[in-house]
Amino acid sequence: MNAERLPWHERLHHRDALRAGRYAALADAEGFEAICFALEALGLRLLGEKKNLGKYAEPLGNLARKSVVLSEMSQRFPERFSGFQALMAVVKGARNDAMHTGVYARHATAAAIELCIGLEEALMNEPEGARKAVKDFMVKSPVVVEAWQPVAHARQLMLTHSFSFLPVYLDGAWRLLSEGGLARYVRTGRSPSKALAVTIENAAASLHLVDAKVVDLDADVDLLLTSSEDASIRLWLVADAHGRLCGVLSPFELM
Repeated sequence: MNAERLPWHERLHHRDALRAGRYAALADAEGFEAICFALEALGLRLLGEKKNLGKYAEPLGNLARKSVVLSEMSQRFPERFSGFQALMAVVKGARNDAMHTGVYARHATAAAIELCIGLEEALMNEPEGARKAVKDFMVKSPVVVEAWQPVAHARQLMLTHSFSFLPVYLDGAWRLLSEGGLARYVRTGRSPSKALAVTIENAAASLHLVDAKVVDLDADVDLLLTSSEDASIRLWLVADAHGRLCGVLSPFELM
């Protein structure tokens, strides 16, 4: 199938699979099988028949032409960006090699991640002026903390997942616990062991929680980025028609 004819919902599915593969590879530099599986699934859909990864190079390469990073940037700044063919060759070689260790594994993983970023960009390219909704970019099933949980739990989540913010529902509204607020709370004039045992609700004033910006699933992402009201926001919370939190969106997902 021509990549341009790939339905939007399928593009989103494969974008999410590539993104999940990237995250898995970042968590384990010696294991990038998740990326390979995502590439093979996308290649299978584009080619229309089951082959090995090498046979999918042509349809994936056609898609890669829609990526500014994999085409234009790799030509203009070859010292900074690699082209599709070079990245694909590394990934194919590593896919067929059982020795996924050390420097070799890190090099292959870095190439696979770079390839994913470019293909994700290509999949999300839409005609000029096309409206893009929050639901197409948000991270689903967001991690939240409860008001009754101890501050130690929020700290553990932030350190484990490198979160900058955590949503918490408090006093009838969604608030955000920031890494800065938590750091100040833990380090300012109190025993860390005692501070971490306090519930988020009881420590709310000292944690400097901020009001969250809640948006609809169908909100236009371009309007969010250009609105003066939202210009300094680093995380939007996404609610469904019933007011339930169903996702989060940060500028990171929109890059």
